[in-house]
Amino acid sequence: MSSTTQTESIGIKNYRCFRDIVLDDLPHMTVVVGANGSGKSSLFDVFTFLKDALTQNVASAVARRGGYRELVSRGQEGPIEISVKFRKSGGPLATYQLHINTQDGGRVVVDREVLSYRRGQRGRAWHFVDFSRGSGRAITNESVYGTEGAVEERVLQAMRRRVPGVSGVEAKPTEDGRLVLRFQDGSFTDPFIARYVSDGTIKMFAYLVLLYDPKPHPLLAIEEPENQLYPDLMYELVEEFRDYARRGGQVFVSTHSPAFLNGAQLNEICWLVKENGFTTVQRASTNELLQALVNEGDLPGALWRQGFFQGAGPTASDLSQPPEPQVARLM
Repeated sequence: MSSTTQTESIGIKNYRCFRDIVLDDLPHMTVVVGANGSGKSSLFDVFTFLKDALTQNVASAVARRGGYRELVSRGQEGPIEISVKFRKSGGPLATYQLHINTQDGGRVVVDREVLSYRRGQRGRAWHFVDFSRGSGRAITNESVYGTEGAVEERVLQAMRRRVPGVSGVEAKPTEDGRLVLRFQDGSFTDPFIARYVSDGTIKMFAYLVLLYDPKPHPLLAIEEPENQLYPDLMYELVEEFRDYARRGGQVFVSTHSPAFLNGAQLNEICWLVKENGFTTVQRASTNELLQALVNEGDLPGALWRQGFFQGAGPTASDLSQPPEPQVARLM
């Protein structure tokens, strides 16, 4: 396996519905459930916000979300604080902290930005980026951080395993620069072009192309991947996401699908509960009742549907087909 980066902890303060939460001891794959409006999309937006802030600037990232007053938690003055702890394989634990506030009539400013790591098990963390309101220091020479055909065949093999009837997929370039996909059904002599293949088949193929990328994204966040897929494919999709995470790309998935949740392990599941306008996070692996029931043979998705995930039980709308899923390739 190539060098990988594992996010171990995320802390969020005063960001939309998250007044103060910490997600720690994160596994390679995290599955998030919760009622509509509990904050699943806001949690995933934290990752996209960091990407926007680092690739553009903080003011632009805030403006894209309606401005500081729309982003900061209701009734709170701030600052907005995000902290991420991560580790490159074989390396020390690093921490990135970003504190955002306003001044001079609403102008967005970075109160504090720190990137640090601890050289050993003890001692103070060493800062190689440390800025506050436009001034600070950054060390730029820190040494610590500083086969196409095979991939295609793996995608096709996975497609044959996961979607019964599909024996091959062929990509044909057109004269105007487009790419036409032709799916071979084992029951027919001639292949079908993509427009005559089900949306679910196309969706599964798109996921497999993403998940078999030879250079996995360090962090992949996907909202509600169950849309347009047959429920029996959910367990297969969980396996593909988990395999992707093992190969080096950490995965966050939100879902409303009991079938998808049935394929997850308790240590991979957390749920969001919104009370009095703010969201808290619960871990399934620390809930003794859930542990006991799963040990007796119950499945997590069935338990969620029956209301055992206290405060996050599904409603009728949760179990219906929601809008198109969003996929974020981060970092």
